[in-house]
Amino acid sequence: MNDSQFRFFVFFLLCSVLFYFSFVSTTVSTNSTGPIAFAQEDDDIGSMDDDEGGPVQAGPVTESYLIWYLKALGPIFAPAFFIMSVFFVTFVVLNWMAITRNNVMPQAMIDQFTAQLEEKNFQEAYETAKASDSPQGKILAAGLAKMGSGYEAAQQAMGDVAEEEIMRLEQRLSYISVISGLAPMLGLLGTVYGMVQSFNVIARSASAPQANELAEGISTALITTQIGLFLAIPAIICFEYMRNKLSLLVLEMNVQTENLMSRFKGQ
Repeated sequence: MNDSQFRFFVFFLLCSVLFYFSFVSTTVSTNSTGPIAFAQEDDDIGSMDDDEGGPVQAGPVTESYLIWYLKALGPIFAPAFFIMSVFFVTFVVLNWMAITRNNVMPQAMIDQFTAQLEEKNFQEAYETAKASDSPQGKILAAGLAKMGSGYEAAQQAMGDVAEEEIMRLEQRLSYISVISGLAPMLGLLGTVYGMVQSFNVIARSASAPQANELAEGISTALITTQIGLFLAIPAIICFEYMRNKLSLLVLEMNVQTENLMSRFKGQ
C-alpha cells in the first residue's frame, strides 16, 4: 500500500468514526410505542403534579439517532442496508487501489522495459513485462511473445489482452453502479412496506388510530428512503469519477503501448 492509499484509509476511518459518534451523541425523542418525532433534549420535559401527591406524567425518553434509525429500519432493512454499505465501501476501496497509475502502468517497469528494448535485450524485456502483474505489463508481454509472427499478429495479441484487462477493471467498477441503482430501490421497498404497515393499523382500528400507532410504519417508510439515498448518491459520484479516471488511464496506456512497440513496425 503506497502513501496515497494509506492516507485514503486514514481519512475514511476518521470520517467513519466522526459519522458514528455524531449519531451516538445526538438524541431523538421517543415514547413507549417507538420513534415519533425529532426533538431537542430537555431536562424539563414532562410534568409533575404539585405536592398533593398526584401522578407523575412521564416525558419522552431520549435515545441516540443510531438506535432510533436501527429501530425504524427494523430487522429486515437494517441488515440489508448494512450489508450493502459494507459491499459499497469494499468495492470503492478495491477500485480506488486498482485504477491507480502505478497499478495500471508502473513507471519502474516501463523504464526498465524501455531500456532493455533500446539495448535490444528482447528476451529480458519480455521477462520484465511478464513478471509485472499490471495490465500494461501483460499487454507488452503478449505483444513481444507474438512478435516472431509479425507486427500485426503482435498487435492483435496486445489488443486481445488489453480488452480482457479493461473488461476486468470495468466489471469490478460496475458493482458500484449496481449499488447506486439497488439502494434507492431498496429504500422504495421500505417506503411501501412502512406505508402498508401504517394503513394496516388504520384498517384494523375500530376508531381513529392515535398518531403514535402510525409512527412506526411512517418512520420505516421515511428512514429506508433516506438511507437508500444516502447510499445511492455517493455511489453514483464514486462510479462516475472512477469510470472517468479509468477511461483516461486506458487511453494513456494504449498510447504508451503504441509508442513502445512502434519500433517493431516493418520488421
